[in-house]
Amino acid sequence: MPPKLPKLVPWHSPAEFIQVYEWFYPSPLEDGTTDIRAQECALRRIRAWEARGKLPHAIDSTAAFVQAVVRDWTQNLTDQELRLMYSMVFIRFVNGYVDAFQSAKTAKSIAYLAVEKVGMPVWFVELRHTATHDYLPSLAILRSATHQALAWINENYWMPQLVSVRLDEKPSEEMKSAMSDDVRQIMEAHRTIKEKQIEENSLPQPKQEHIVISRLVRELVKRCGSGDELLDTLVPILLEPGMLVPKSKKMRASARDLNLDSLGRMVDYCWMPLMARLHLDLSAMSSTKDGEVLSFWVSLVNGMLDKLIEANAPSGTTAKAGSYLITILAWIKHLLKLHYDSLHTPTKHPRGFLTSPSPLSSIPNSPSLSNLSVNSPTATPRLSVAAMAAQLVAEQAAQQPPAMFDNDDIINIVEDCLENSLTNVSPLLRSVLNTVIESDAEIKERIGPILKQIDQRLVSGASTSAPVATAPTPVSHDPAPGWEVAEQSVATSSEGLDVEMTDTTETMTQATNHNSVEATGSWTMFDAETWRPCPIGCLPGGILPDLSLPWELDSPPIADLTGY
Repeated sequence: MPPKLPKLVPWHSPAEFIQVYEWFYPSPLEDGTTDIRAQECALRRIRAWEARGKLPHAIDSTAAFVQAVVRDWTQNLTDQELRLMYSMVFIRFVNGYVDAFQSAKTAKSIAYLAVEKVGMPVWFVELRHTATHDYLPSLAILRSATHQALAWINENYWMPQLVSVRLDEKPSEEMKSAMSDDVRQIMEAHRTIKEKQIEENSLPQPKQEHIVISRLVRELVKRCGSGDELLDTLVPILLEPGMLVPKSKKMRASARDLNLDSLGRMVDYCWMPLMARLHLDLSAMSSTKDGEVLSFWVSLVNGMLDKLIEANAPSGTTAKAGSYLITILAWIKHLLKLHYDSLHTPTKHPRGFLTSPSPLSSIPNSPSLSNLSVNSPTATPRLSVAAMAAQLVAEQAAQQPPAMFDNDDIINIVEDCLENSLTNVSPLLRSVLNTVIESDAEIKERIGPILKQIDQRLVSGASTSAPVATAPTPVSHDPAPGWEVAEQSVATSSEGLDVEMTDTTETMTQATNHNSVEATGSWTMFDAETWRPCPIGCLPGGILPDLSLPWELDSPPIADLTGY
């Protein structure tokens, strides 16, 4: 795709654009009235912009509404003159937005375009219709409508534009806080609506649900302005208690099962359709950060892994409740299983968040078996069976939704879990690795020996590595005997963790020293009384250590490299 050409705008810098916005929407004066002088400055600057080029319709409408308000305050006009002025501004405001979506062939209803395409309140269209074809609305109604129209333009044009023009600047803390509050409010409203619909068994039809979800995603993108800002703001909010993890501990996942059954239908009817739509839209936007394409699923799983890693860090002072971490682990396992299931047998979800169209349904008027007979009278050349199969596969692949993760994403998840598990053994991270190796035989073969080491440390109870040690004995490739160790450790360590856990350095040190003395085949502390100085790089007594890895932990066998 060729790069987009730069767009000419009448303002010469982002600072001027921001200044005009602050004049249009000034802070109230000490007596609570509107700063009319600031709005007059904005109108004078808009006249200068009009001389430079065409203005966006939102700025033109803002100036027209503000000019009507200023004249209402500063000039002695009759009620009829004010009603005519406000009505004309409102009619041009609605028509200007709707005309952009009218096609030349068939004219569509203004109400449909304004509500479905633009996102206007329906009563804006009704007021415009009344002022055009019926009596003029009262002055009180027109004044109230003007203030609400200005608020709508501010929310749908000015705020997203302010975010985009400030992309090169570091957002202030106040701006980040306001953005987070807006996104949190949208997500809480969505959750509340879905909870009510599930309770009353009044869920909308899939087509209507698709429209609602798409509109919600557009609203989130508008509030944040860009894909990376949306992910940075939305993912932490989704991981707050009350969102993906319910506030009620009775509704959270159980360590015995490690699934999301306790969350009920909120998973399939509330969260998964929304998150799948976010993933699709971000993929369509091709948003990048630091040269990498953004992915909602990757950002979400990375955020969840960060929660598990923070709870496992020995230097952490506080951690979330055990049931919170178990539910986060259940979400990770659920998403990974969905990914691998979609690779092998793509299925259509009841709410349509993972769709796989039928190959025959993608071809209009697909021929029946009788039409494929040899004696068919048609003279049109037919494709061979192999060509038809290739065409079906190509069309099906083109209609497939993007995969949740690619191979590099899975490898990064595995590497993060291994790196932190080797430093501080965690049954939670080990359980994540279980989910991957159960579905990916190649990764299972590669990390099998390392998993064996982690399983031995889980059994022995060692949680950290001691500074001086003797090397552990080599292990075999097959990690199967230790697969269930992590699941059992998760269930054991989570019992009774419904209160906030506090991990202090003193407690972790005592547990480490106690376990490392009793553990067999693990690192142990050397006796301080018998220890004597020795050359750097030598073991006590001047012994040169053998730093070569065992064969099974070193590079893969030659047969795997040569293919024999």
